[in-house]
Amino acid sequence: FHTAKLDEFLGGLVQVFGPRMLRYKGVLLMEGADRKVIFQGVHQIMGTDVGAKWAEGELRESKMVFIGKNLPKDIFIRGLEQCLV
Repeated sequence: FHTAKLDEFLGGLVQVFGPRMLRYKGVLLMEGADRKVIFQGVHQIMGTDVGAKWAEGELRESKMVFIGKNLPKDIFIRGLEQCLV
């Protein structure tokens, strides 16, 4: 992911859909980072931490989970795709 684009997109999601976002979290592969980025949140409270280094031979990929009420899956997917490098 491109860091600035993803930060802006996730911030917008939280502002618009935060009350309906019960729980969300993920492990992210960010452009130029040699460590995992961990993000998690509840409603409109979101935080990130730098995680462990990617292990040699480990599949480097991002995984996210969003749990909520009536969230627009297509908006989430399209927005996340636009944040890819």
